[in-house]
Amino acid sequence: MAFPGFLKKLVASPVLKALALVVVLCFIVAVIIDLIVLPIFAGRYASRGNIPEVTGLPADSAVKVLEQAGFVSEWVPESRYSSEIPEGFVLVQHPVAHREAKLGRTVFLTKSKGLREVTLPDLRGKSRKQASMSITRAGLIEGPPIPGAHVSIPRGVVIRTEPRAKSVLRIGDTVSVVYSAGEKAGKVLLPNCSGFTLDSAKQEIEKLGFVSGKVQKDTASNLVPGVVISQIPRAGEYLNPGTIIDWIIVH
Repeated sequence: MAFPGFLKKLVASPVLKALALVVVLCFIVAVIIDLIVLPIFAGRYASRGNIPEVTGLPADSAVKVLEQAGFVSEWVPESRYSSEIPEGFVLVQHPVAHREAKLGRTVFLTKSKGLREVTLPDLRGKSRKQASMSITRAGLIEGPPIPGAHVSIPRGVVIRTEPRAKSVLRIGDTVSVVYSAGEKAGKVLLPNCSGFTLDSAKQEIEKLGFVSGKVQKDTASNLVPGVVISQIPRAGEYLNPGTIIDWIIVH
């Protein structure tokens, strides 16, 4: 029969031998990749770990904790205000803590700027209701109102605030309003010392029982250096003896 003879020729064919060799080589390569190459790559590039919690930590400590866990840290350029996390500490991390990730992955960190600062507006001459709204809008807390008296400010109208206007405060700080309520008993009228030399102004208020406080210098081209520009509290208010009076004088 011719068929068995054909099979013998086919088996002896160089093409078939080459094809068989290729199949064997492919099998060997597949085994090497599966048993040797893939484990190497998997161990080097696919090792995983849990990202540690670093929010609330100081900046240096957060970086060290991430490095020890096998991760890389990078700071986000823009910091953010926080009422809970102190300035310079980690406010936000991304990815979040306790998430599994490849070792060597970058964890982005946002630094806290602490509490946001605001400048206390001048509420003098406003009603108590207007003053309360302004304090709340500024992110501040209104403290107990303080009754006072003023020679020209009518009852119910704000004389000043404690702390004083233009003070730089932090969100959540307390501000009390001093309002005119005709409270003169036992109090002394604070005179206007603007235009006095500082020494003369001090003598004027100290003889009335007040105490001279801090001195701040400011520029005023039309006045002689050392002359009082303004005083805090302002003139016209009835105050208890012993009240501290701060000065702003010409530089």
